[in-house]
Amino acid sequence: MLEVYSINVEAAANAALPLNNVSYKKGCNVEPSGTSSIALNRCGVYEVSVDGSAAASTTVQLYKNGIAQAQAQSTGANPSFTTFVSVEDNNTCCPCTSPVLIQVMNTVETTFNNINVAVRKVR
Repeated sequence: MLEVYSINVEAAANAALPLNNVSYKKGCNVEPSGTSSIALNRCGVYEVSVDGSAAASTTVQLYKNGIAQAQAQSTGANPSFTTFVSVEDNNTCCPCTSPVLIQVMNTVETTFNNINVAVRKVR
């Protein structure tokens, strides 16, 4: 399980939201990967919850390995959504595997008063 967040952060248009702080991390299934990605390391189903408060209306959307997830987006000054992400393979030390990476993308340049992302493996 992982919970990451940022407070009073500038978010560029059409870019991944920076997630600067880790408030909770348990286990190795989910880990931060850089400042704007989250790595899902084990096969299964993950619940992803996003909520935030922005200075201007914007749209945030979840991307999985660079592909927009149509069911996981929200528009407004307080965007939020909860969705499920499926991971087919484990990330191992084998050079042929890699984690599934998720990002929350933002459409309009704005300041987020806060943005919070929580991810937990549910199955």
